[in-house]
Amino acid sequence: MTNTLKRLFLVVPALSLALGADMVNAAKTIDDNGTIACMVDKWDEKEPEKGHKLVDYASRCVLIPDDVAAKKATEVCTGKFEYQPDGSWKGTGSCTDTYQGGDTTSLTWEEGSHLKESTYTKTSGTGKYQGVKGSGTYTYENLTDTLTGGRYKGKLELP
Repeated sequence: MTNTLKRLFLVVPALSLALGADMVNAAKTIDDNGTIACMVDKWDEKEPEKGHKLVDYASRCVLIPDDVAAKKATEVCTGKFEYQPDGSWKGTGSCTDTYQGGDTTSLTWEEGSHLKESTYTKTSGTGKYQGVKGSGTYTYENLTDTLTGGRYKGKLELP
């Protein structure tokens, strides 16, 4: 066997491993941090029994990332809240974020008196965000009956 052939037997497997490792690690993790401002479009409250309230909710938001180079997004959300007579409450729902240029991500969210911070999980996306994964937390406060503002913080993993 020639020296050249021996080198190929060593180099080709090593190169294959290196390239394969790059493909496995091709996912890019980015920070998903910024400011959120929302307008409540629907707050349909029913009280089936005294102190027990059920709410259908819908809102529109603007997401302004901390990274000035990142694209801003609009967000449309729906969900349901339940308030108990003991003062505890919880809410769950979903949102679709539409980024400048038209790419989207979908997420689910959870809020409640049992949580220090509300949570979200990215579930899917389109365009640049197809196959996205990620999660994070958010906090916000009611500024009026129809306006809220706060912060979100998380990580996105792009394929």
